[in-house]
Amino acid sequence: VYENIAYRIERQLTQYGKNLSGMKVLDIGCFTGELLLLLQKKGADVYGVELQEEAVAIAHERLPGRIFKADVFSNDFPDMTFDLVIMSGVIEHVVDPIRILTRSRDLLNPGGMLFLQTPNSTSAFSRIMGKYWPPCAPIEHIHLFSKNGLRQSLENIGFRDVSIQAHWKKLPLIYVYNNFQNFGPELYKLFRPLYNICPKSILEITLPFYIGEMLFFARKQPVS
Repeated sequence: VYENIAYRIERQLTQYGKNLSGMKVLDIGCFTGELLLLLQKKGADVYGVELQEEAVAIAHERLPGRIFKADVFSNDFPDMTFDLVIMSGVIEHVVDPIRILTRSRDLLNPGGMLFLQTPNSTSAFSRIMGKYWPPCAPIEHIHLFSKNGLRQSLENIGFRDVSIQAHWKKLPLIYVYNNFQNFGPELYKLFRPLYNICPKSILEITLPFYIGEMLFFARKQPVS
C-alpha cells in the first residue's frame, strides 16, 4: 500500500517538474513511518506527526528526531513549513475537516503540494454496496466526501490545480479478506466458507483492487 502511494506522489510531482530530492515532507498521521521511510530513500527530508503512542515509538526508532507525538494544532508542533503535506486515510477521521485542511495549507510553502487519500462517497462501488461499503464505519469514519465536495473545499481555502484519481491498490487476497473483519463484517462472514477452503498459495496472490477510494493532489497558490 505504501509503495503504491509513494509511487503516485512521485509521479504527480514530475508533472510539476518536481521530484522528492531535498523536498521537505510532512506526513500527518504517519503511523509507524513506513511511507516516510520510502520517501526518505528517494531523497526527501521527512517529518511525521502521530498520536498513537505505540506507533510513535516505532516511527521514532526508525526516524529519530523526525516524529512528533502531537497534532498540528498543538504547541508541541514545531514552527516549520513544508513543500509537501500528506494526509493518507486521515481526513475522514477528524471532527473538523476544513480546519485541518486550512492548517495543512498554512504549513505549506507557496506553491507547495497537498496529497490526500480518502474514500469517495459517490463512487460506483459505494453506491452499489450502500451500507455494506467498507468505509461506512461509523465509529472510525466521521466524514465521507464526494469528489466535487472535497475539490470545492480545497479551492475555497486557496488551493489550485486540484487533481483527482481513483485509488487502485495491489493487495494480497488474504489482506483484503482480513480487513473486511473491521471494515465490512458482512462481507467477512459471506466469504468465510470460501476462505476456509482456499489454499494459502491462492490467498497470497496480489491483485489490483478498487473499493471506491480517491487520491487528491492540490497546490497552494504561489505568491504572485
